Amino acid sequence: MDDAVNQRPVPTPIPILSPALHCIAMTAIVYLRTSFGYVFLRPKSIFFAFSWVFVLAFIVAWNEPAIWSEYHTAAAFGAGAVALYWLHFSFTFFREWRQTAEPDQYPGTSYITMLLRLLGLTPPSAEFLHFWLEPCLVLLVSITLRFAFAERHLSAWLIFVAVCMFGREAINYWTSIRKEKGVVETIRKVQQQSETLSDDRPVAAPPKATRTEPVKMKRNTAHAEEAAREERFAKLLRILAPYSLHKAEENYKALVQLEHPDANENSPESNAATAELNDAIAFFRDRLRD
Repeated sequence: MDDAVNQRPVPTPIPILSPALHCIAMTAIVYLRTSFGYVFLRPKSIFFAFSWVFVLAFIVAWNEPAIWSEYHTAAAFGAGAVALYWLHFSFTFFREWRQTAEPDQYPGTSYITMLLRLLGLTPPSAEFLHFWLEPCLVLLVSITLRFAFAERHLSAWLIFVAVCMFGREAINYWTSIRKEKGVVETIRKVQQQSETLSDDRPVAAPPKATRTEPVKMKRNTAHAEEAAREERFAKLLRILAPYSLHKAEENYKALVQLEHPDANENSPESNAATAELNDAIAFFRDRLRD
């Protein structure tokens, strides 16, 4: 049963639905956040096509007075969203080039969080902010436009955007749960295999004590340091002697997913743990490679 569970592929977002929800949600997200990660903006073909649709719709509405009077608010919102998207992307590309960018999947810094910190208040968690607060804020703006300004088209679009924002975060949340479960199950399997190997080792009878004359030997410091490094790296990768490069690689992939900075909000601890794992696998690759 454990083998079947651990051999399942790591769950990924729904191939078509997730990019579509992400693209629609970005029309509001670019108004609500700043400083995105490079991969989060993902300028795939769907974004290029979406940008052209908004630009062409704005041009058509601008040149047709009857259409402009009816759709000018929605057209202006769409054109502003496109302009902000490419502005954010340009800044992110420049920071990526200067090697000062945020992690690739960083979803941006919310203006709500920045405002609360400026007022000396504690901002909510990122999960609560993205899953509930931002979609509700978009809904509130939609209701205000509908009933206070009698704006039908933009308010209807914002309702659709709010639903897509909620759906996008729901899919991401479920995907993260499945991914974390897969990593935990992989680690548990590695621990069980390590315990089994440890239990299967034959216990040798202790040798009889004999008195011998002490022999003074010159201590090989380099050899002792190398053995200490090997033992420490083996503990990091949770492998037992005799060491196998295949087992070391398998445990490394599972552990680095758990400790990777992108999965731990780029914390200093996760960066240090990932660096140690990289050093450990590099040591055994050099030692055990044929």
